[in-house]
Amino acid sequence: MKFGLFYVLESPDADFRRAYTEMLGQIEYAEELGFDSVWLAEHHGSPYGSIPSPAVAASAIATFTERLRIGIAVSILPFANPVRIAEEYAMVDVISNGRLDLGVGRGYQPREFAMLGLADEQQHSRAIFNESLEVLIGLWENETFSFHGEHYQFDDVTLTPRPVQKPRPPIIVAAISPETFNLVEKYGLNIMVTPTLMSLPELKEHVIDAKQRLIKAGRTPESLNFPMNWQMHLAPTREEAEQRPAESLAWYFNLVMDLVPKGPNAPKGYEFMRDLAAAFEQAGGVSVPALQEAGIIILDDPAGTADKIREVRDDIGQQEVFCWMRIGGLSDESVRASMRLFAEEVMPEFQGKDPVIPDVLRG
Repeated sequence: MKFGLFYVLESPDADFRRAYTEMLGQIEYAEELGFDSVWLAEHHGSPYGSIPSPAVAASAIATFTERLRIGIAVSILPFANPVRIAEEYAMVDVISNGRLDLGVGRGYQPREFAMLGLADEQQHSRAIFNESLEVLIGLWENETFSFHGEHYQFDDVTLTPRPVQKPRPPIIVAAISPETFNLVEKYGLNIMVTPTLMSLPELKEHVIDAKQRLIKAGRTPESLNFPMNWQMHLAPTREEAEQRPAESLAWYFNLVMDLVPKGPNAPKGYEFMRDLAAAFEQAGGVSVPALQEAGIIILDDPAGTADKIREVRDDIGQQEVFCWMRIGGLSDESVRASMRLFAEEVMPEFQGKDPVIPDVLRG
């Protein structure tokens, strides 16, 4: 298995200089500790996330790291012209000497669509995403590429620069629907998953179903690497691991429930998030113990954390987990302590071994 770190880079105190300095320092420390990757999320206009341009952050990270893969989780394709996205991330791949993994999604926060002047486009975000993904792949895999769709039209476009990785950098899809699944099958892509907005049992069902469908379409089980983003905090005891980030977790989950589409005016295509927000409101808000019980977050000692990692490895063949440890602006000291415990007492059991293929995925 491979392990990484994940950053939305929440900034409850709006001290963005501190947030960036801590993130970059933690990433440098992650390479020293033996982590395999770092993943960056794109968000706009709220303390929920302060990385509006992951390409800028990724290029900075490439200059002081040598080994870490640099992942984007995700680039929100409807927010920019896909030719620009293809150019910018080709540049990241060149600067990093071929270390880019590009996750892509269609976005979900109405506030972000509105601030970018795209409020009316959110209901069409799936169609825009699908076209953008086809454009991105076409531009990266061909010296010149033309496209004529409903939202984008161009002829004979050539990228400068071109990516280092051939035939292109890995692309991982975070937004999965029947429509986008056809593109996953067509281009042999992998899927990014997270229990943040669903329970761990629900996530495992989703992953098994998706992998079985892709295997029927001709993929091998070993090729199905679905990177998983998991919020977690480790401490020497479970009690300490639950107490230390409790305030930060409550801040984060209450904020995200305010930002997701909800109510009768939720855009078409976002019914799942609308219903989830309603369920949280009906339950009286976010309960951190309930999130722990559902497997949405891990707050535990190293042994308990290893048990959860072992569960997803054995049950769904998980090959990669990236750890969301800087939650809600949690202190640098606390994040580094959690990183160190994970690297020293959890990762060695899983790294450097062949993928586990559960029986449910064998022919």
